[in-house]
Amino acid sequence: MEKILFISPSTPCRKNLIMFVTSILLTVLIFWLVYRMIAAHNGNTVLLEIIAVITLASLVLAVIATPHKFILTNSHFIIKRRLKDSVIPLQNIKTIRLMTPADRKKYYMSADVWNIRGPFAHYPTTCKKIIAYSRRWDNWTLLITDRGKFLITPDDLQLIDATIQQIGQIEIISQIPENPVRKLFRWLPAAIILATTAGIYFPYKEPKVEFDSNTFKMNGVYGVNIPFAEITEADTITCREMPAISIRTNGISLFKVHRGNFRTKEGKKIRLSVHYGVNPVIRIVDRQGVVYYINRRNAAETREIYHQLTTK
Repeated sequence: MEKILFISPSTPCRKNLIMFVTSILLTVLIFWLVYRMIAAHNGNTVLLEIIAVITLASLVLAVIATPHKFILTNSHFIIKRRLKDSVIPLQNIKTIRLMTPADRKKYYMSADVWNIRGPFAHYPTTCKKIIAYSRRWDNWTLLITDRGKFLITPDDLQLIDATIQQIGQIEIISQIPENPVRKLFRWLPAAIILATTAGIYFPYKEPKVEFDSNTFKMNGVYGVNIPFAEITEADTITCREMPAISIRTNGISLFKVHRGNFRTKEGKKIRLSVHYGVNPVIRIVDRQGVVYYINRRNAAETREIYHQLTTK
């Protein structure tokens, strides 16, 4: 008769929860930004919606596949999951021990996209994979069986001793503290995503326009600051009347949004803050001959800015 000898829950650690929530928020933010950009240009959002559904489905699948408990009986080692339990006969277990830094180098570890299961299977140079059932960034335990190698993270490490007693293993390898540099690199994907999102969002965001008694200002990334006394011309044109761009010298071009410093095919330097295809476009020339082209996503806002500019 099968008898339960030891039960250890598997709960997410604080780091895993933070990374999981961060991944969710960044993913939602990226989808929202891309959706707004496509919708603003009357694009087809069907593909984006399909990707969102697939992403949501992968999240649900990750939650279902998450182990929540490890059970040791007198005949089996059971990994409890919401989808399907993984049952390993004790006679098939060769060893169980805490992972060492050497193990982590051999089985290259990184977080999955949702960070809900922690590390996952990777192929090392030996072309043998390790299957992970993990929700924590500590208590990494290596379980080697006839079926393969498993990574588990029980909350209670006494599960290791109890399993050793059942399989008769004598040697126990203690865990060595992990290299801090490797810990730092785990945050690298999230940092890259955050930097990329910020690099797209802030330049794409429409700059705030301000008028004071002497100056026309556009705040934000690639903003402008033009004293009224320096303006020699100010009128409105259509996008078709704008000069052809040869190169972007310091700015951003995202879909039909252009902000920053550009050079025309004639070699002239210009400053752009425009949504190409939206009329009208405000054209400003200063005493140094620098030409600014400015408009907003909303044509009415562009006209209001031009009205205030000419009034000032």
